[in-house]
Amino acid sequence: MQKQQKEFITTEPTSLKAIELLYTFSVRMYGLALRLAAPFHEKARKWVRGRRNWEQQLRAQIDPAHPWIWFHCASLGEFEQGRNLIEQLRTRHSRFRILLTFFSPSGYEIRKNSAHGGSVCYLPLDTPAHARRFLDIVQPRLVVFVKYELWLHYLGEIAARQIPFALVAARVRPESAFFRSIFRSLYRRAFEKMTHIFTQDAASQTLIRDFSGNARITVSSDTRYDRVQSNRAGFEEIPAIRRFKGGRLCIIGGSTWPRDEELLLESYRQLKPHHNLCLILAPHEIHPERIDRWAARFPEETLRFSQIDRLSDAHRILWIDNIGMLSRLYHYADIACIGGAWGTGLHNILEAAVFGCPVIFGPDYKKFPEAAALIAAGGGFSIGSQQELAPLLEGLLSDGQRRAQIQRMNKTFIETRAGATEMIMAWCEKVLAGV
Repeated sequence: MQKQQKEFITTEPTSLKAIELLYTFSVRMYGLALRLAAPFHEKARKWVRGRRNWEQQLRAQIDPAHPWIWFHCASLGEFEQGRNLIEQLRTRHSRFRILLTFFSPSGYEIRKNSAHGGSVCYLPLDTPAHARRFLDIVQPRLVVFVKYELWLHYLGEIAARQIPFALVAARVRPESAFFRSIFRSLYRRAFEKMTHIFTQDAASQTLIRDFSGNARITVSSDTRYDRVQSNRAGFEEIPAIRRFKGGRLCIIGGSTWPRDEELLLESYRQLKPHHNLCLILAPHEIHPERIDRWAARFPEETLRFSQIDRLSDAHRILWIDNIGMLSRLYHYADIACIGGAWGTGLHNILEAAVFGCPVIFGPDYKKFPEAAALIAAGGGFSIGSQQELAPLLEGLLSDGQRRAQIQRMNKTFIETRAGATEMIMAWCEKVLAGV
């Protein structure tokens, strides 16, 4: 690490002002690119539309009679990481209002109507003027960013105003852009000025401390372990899914991409003659045309959840064509196959593991330490091909005792790693006691 630190210092540009100007220019060009793409791309269109007249919209939502805590999440996954912390702050410190901002439409569109006495909005583009006006309106008493989306003008303005700031669930690797990009000097300054940083692991703590010199870093584990425990404790039945499953063994494909779906459907075809089996698929992105193409392979057996009132005994493949159900679906899984580990990025395996089912995913999981840990604990499995998936599923479907053993192991795996939220809450309460 000492050698790496020396490299960062000696290759760093000398003029912070010039780098700041380049960063601002890059951000503006990014915003321009999205505006140009908006007529042709739905996600870009939502990103642009959601930020129109942001200042007027924000002033209408922020009641200055109440003190505010600002949480920022890149998207839905980061929100789930911070959700327990948000809910506990709302419960224990009701005099504060919560402002929740998102960068991505995939987070905002799902959570825009769930303010619960606070406010939800898009984060305006990261320019110096936007950062100043945003903070002038909100005047937060505490700011929390989740994981690693660091917008440098906002962070600089927060530090200049001496607003307590916490980065939570942080995890970095030596190759992270914070350490390697042309803006690394700005990131170093941002990390250095953070009031406190809570990391998922000791390696991240060491990397950030050695890079920035900030010693105010605590290893707290991943807040997602707390979140999924809450999901299990607060589980609410989905009667339609219970009826669909009936007495059959159920494989659930969660946050799937086309490669995942291809492997699962082919494995289902091979296994269904030998098992009383059903398959539920919840795509990461819902594209009706793609569902139609897959459904054409099994026309008599396929049903969409939006058509669940048509359920019959012949239906053995169910496509979830809405968003928001997945974490509860795993309650019904005998085996879960989680999408994304074929190059797009492995999705949340902990949501499935907390319900105890064996968890299967593709080969690209090295950036996800929870996946390697679950494999080591005996409840996770990585496959690299169709030839590996079908036999693995066959073995698990045929051995109820093995599934029961994995259920116990996976529940213990989650329980022994929980507790990050309480650690972060203790710090937040000290801060709020002084404001």
